[in-house]
This record gives sequence, C-alpha cells and structure tokens, in this order.
Amino acid sequence: MSTPTRLPDFPSRPAPAVDARHDRFPPPTVGGWCDDARDDPITGLVAWPGFFARLPALIADAIGQGDSVGLAIGDVDHLKDYVEGAKAVDAQSFGHLAGNAFMGRLGTLARNWLWRSSLERSCLATFGGDEIVLITATVAEQEFLTIVEGLRDQLCAGLPRTVSVGTGVISPADLPTTVVGDHWWREFIVHTIGAIEHSLFDHKHARNTGAQIAQGFIAHASVGAIR
Repeated sequence: MSTPTRLPDFPSRPAPAVDARHDRFPPPTVGGWCDDARDDPITGLVAWPGFFARLPALIADAIGQGDSVGLAIGDVDHLKDYVEGAKAVDAQSFGHLAGNAFMGRLGTLARNWLWRSSLERSCLATFGGDEIVLITATVAEQEFLTIVEGLRDQLCAGLPRTVSVGTGVISPADLPTTVVGDHWWREFIVHTIGAIEHSLFDHKHARNTGAQIAQGFIAHASVGAIR
C-alpha cells in the first residue's frame, strides 16, 4: 500500500463524517426541529435529504399538539440572469461561484431572521439548489402569511434579486382520523410540496407572460389530504 502524498503547508487531518453538522450560527432551526440533520455547506440551512426524512414526524408532532403546520417554498427571481451578469462586475465571480455566493448570502439572511424571530418550532432548509423552505408550527393561515412576509421582506432587502414564495398550511382537519404507515405520510408530503410548487411556478409563468404580478410575490396554495 502506497504512502499518501502530503501537500506542502497543508496539515493532514481526517475527513468529517458524511452526516456531520456544520453547526452554523445562527442555526437554521429552533425548538429542536431537525437539530440532528446535516446543514447544507453553502447556505447553512438544513440539507434537503435530512429535512425530507424528518418532515413526517415534524408535521405529526405539531398536529398532535393541536397546531397547524405552515410550509413555504421560496424561489429566487431571475437568478440565472444575475449569475450570467455577475462577470460584468467581477470576472472572477461567475457561474457557480456567483450562484454559491448568492445562496450563501441568502442562507445567512434567513438564519439571522429566524434567530431574531419569536418562532418556537421552526426550520429552514434548502430545496432544488436555489430554493429555500420554511416550516413552522402555526395556528392560522393569516398568522403564517405574516411570518412569510417577514422572511420575504428580509431576503428582498438584503439580496440583489427578489425571492417569490409559495405557501400552504396543513391543519388538523386536513388529515384523516387514522393514518397508518410511512407510505401514506410520504405521499401526503409529496402531494403538499407539489401543490405549493405548482402555485409558485404557475404565478411565475403568468408573470413572465405578461400578467401584472409583482416580483417577490407570495402565492397561497390549498393543501389537504389525499382521499
């Protein structure tokens, strides 16, 4: 077995475990939600695989306590145009470098917003590379809309592009009285995420084809159980 090559001036050290947290501060969670999940190294938000695996338990826990669950998916408006135009300002920051820097800034803004908020059970995660997911225990759609507006405003004020958001609220009435097995939960979650994504991108498509829809909009989707 050959001896590993050691690069000059770089001390040898073991690689971190694949599922190790990065422990960003401020953290992307409050109230213990997804505390054990790995953080995305670019945004510092909870990485999607761990978030998705824990989502059924988070929803069940909140609804079991009589709360509703608010879920929001934010997508950066015209991020591709920003990335392609970044080289006009900084030739060294182009393509993935510019995109990663943008998403890193987005993650920092979102985590600072969550840290200053009064939310008791909430989590911020990544989705699709350039999207952000917020989940929180809430009591009503209007309360959740106010929460999402606060996050949207924080991101739009601190970034060179706006962020549009699709939202949905899962209430105890949306679930059947008996839920059996993990398969049902995953179907329900995929159904819910799909409904929110459809609402978000239907609004974006309408705006791009001439509808009077503002940048940084919030679109609300109706979500419910698969019967």
